[in-house]
Amino acid sequence: MFNKVILIGRLGQNAEAKTAQNNREYVILSIATQESWKNDKGDYETRTEWHRVFAWSNLSTFAKTLQKGQLVTLEGILRYREVEDEVKKTAFKHRIAEIHATSIKRLSKIEAADDPADGADDE
Repeated sequence: MFNKVILIGRLGQNAEAKTAQNNREYVILSIATQESWKNDKGDYETRTEWHRVFAWSNLSTFAKTLQKGQLVTLEGILRYREVEDEVKKTAFKHRIAEIHATSIKRLSKIEAADDPADGADDE
C-alpha cells in the first residue's frame, strides 16, 4: 500500500505556527494549486484547489520562514479526520482532508537575504 502526495503551489498566507497539546510545535500552511483547461466552447477555464498542510518536527522550523505568495513543492501523506458540526440545530459529521508534509522545498526566492535555506525534510 502507498500514500504519497506531491504538490507544487503557492502559499495563500504566511505560515501559521502552533503548539499541540503535547507541546510539539507544528506549522499550518495553506497551499493553492491551479489547473486550466479549454471547455467545449474553446474558452479557458481555471480551478484553484486549496490544500491544508501540516509541517511537524524539523519541518516546522523551515516552514515558519515561508511567506505568502512563495512557490513551494512538497511531499507528504494524505490523512482524514472526522469533525462534528451543527447547523441550525442539526448535528452532522464530515471528513476533512489534510496533508502531513514529509519534505518541503522553496522554489521562489525569498525577500530576506539572511535565510539561505531552500528546503527541509522531516528527519
